[in-house]
Amino acid sequence: MKKTLISTLLALLVIVSLILAGCAPSTKETLTLEEHQLQGSPQTEPLVITPKEGSQEDMLQAHASERSLVFPDNSTTIDGNGALTGTLNGTPLIAGVTFTNKYSESYVWLTQAGTEIYRIATGPASPVNELRGLWVYDGHWALETALVDLAGGDVTPFALGQVTIDGTLQNKARGYDEAFGLQTIAGKLFYFFKKDGKIGYFYNGQETMLKYDEILHYGCCSAGALNPIQAQDMLAFFARTGDAWYYVELGVFSK
Repeated sequence: MKKTLISTLLALLVIVSLILAGCAPSTKETLTLEEHQLQGSPQTEPLVITPKEGSQEDMLQAHASERSLVFPDNSTTIDGNGALTGTLNGTPLIAGVTFTNKYSESYVWLTQAGTEIYRIATGPASPVNELRGLWVYDGHWALETALVDLAGGDVTPFALGQVTIDGTLQNKARGYDEAFGLQTIAGKLFYFFKKDGKIGYFYNGQETMLKYDEILHYGCCSAGALNPIQAQDMLAFFARTGDAWYYVELGVFSK
């Protein structure tokens, strides 16, 4: 009798544990994508976005509060060139760019506590900034750089996005054609990638594919207004599928 009672109690405990495990909220953040199709390509000077439904003002108002939560400015200058700073495990990180051979070549370097720990080639000087971002998250560092090729011309050069995490180039490790738009969203690492001609994003350790043929990025001068807009819990970007243009907001939204 006693053994039967104990067995019954143990079975009930197992069932209760399973129920509680199923009801427990997931610790993994998920992103919500909100897409607005436009009447045509976005215009600059001034920025004009014309959605197919509603107005530009109403569209931008939905997540205005989240979009206003921008990241602290970690930019500085070293030897007249742009640099970025961070702190990893209590030690300072500095990422900078060095030009050589009369600006025909360059590389981005990263130091920790004054010692260089990483270096990557970024091509000749151009209007596109070679150093795109330095991020620290969960005890790791991540670096975004642009590999410039002037085959597209001095004014509109071709620039290939590169993402490096803890010294490993993700383009090579994950087979990306390109990786760009590095940031954190709700404290988790995020970036876009292109693989086998298709675009997706990496977030919190997972890859998710998107339908877009193009996501605007690395635009300079007035075209820079169409680059992704980064905020602490989201980003906004312009994308194209065929002839259709979209304004997209992607993030962890409160509502």
